[in-house]
Amino acid sequence: MVFAPPPKHLRLMNTIIIRNRFPQVVVAALAAVTIIAFSRTYYLRVWFDLPPLSRAAHVHGLLATLWLALHFTQARLIAVHRVALHKRLGIFTACVGVVLAMQALHLGIEGVAAGRAPPGRNPLEFLSVPIGTTFMFTLFLASALALRRKREWHKRSMFLASTALLLPAAGRLDAIVMVPLGLPRVILGSVLTLAFVAWAWTNDWRKYRRVHPAYLYGGIALLVSVPLRRWIGFTDAWLPVAQWIVGN
Repeated sequence: MVFAPPPKHLRLMNTIIIRNRFPQVVVAALAAVTIIAFSRTYYLRVWFDLPPLSRAAHVHGLLATLWLALHFTQARLIAVHRVALHKRLGIFTACVGVVLAMQALHLGIEGVAAGRAPPGRNPLEFLSVPIGTTFMFTLFLASALALRRKREWHKRSMFLASTALLLPAAGRLDAIVMVPLGLPRVILGSVLTLAFVAWAWTNDWRKYRRVHPAYLYGGIALLVSVPLRRWIGFTDAWLPVAQWIVGN
């Protein structure tokens, strides 16, 4: 029996879907890291003897999960050429991103005002980290929205926005990975961010023999911002700013 090859348009669509698989895979990987990091304190917390979460913390967890789910869905819609639906859903996705940024900033300030911070950190010094994370996420989200008609810039800015949220996940993974191994807690955020940025750079280079400017300059800015968020908290100028922000 001789099988005829599939029509040309189907072969072309299959090729495009394979070529566009990276945005879906990388967002799924970001989601996997987030779920693992927050499995004990959020997703599977009913199995552990932990104090109840505040309503604001529950809302934040739901918003962050929804953001990653929407990001994956949007990448999938583009891969299967559902552009019209992608645009309609994009309005809702943008609204979720804006609300997530605002709510994350509020939660970070509220936590510092209550004296919450990682072990060994002064809460006021630590405030530079959630504020810096929210700023980087908002910066890349705003860039993605402003460049929504430029597909190559838009999708890369969206990836960088989600990657900017890795730092809170790294903070939870510290206790799971770094502490048992006796390694410095502060390096995991940089390592994770570098891994995802390098993955994006490698994918661009493999496909186009160059790295798109959005990935190159945005990735460098994101990598620099990770230690910078922490360093700002230790500067003399930061403490009065943090005290003003929390109202102390």
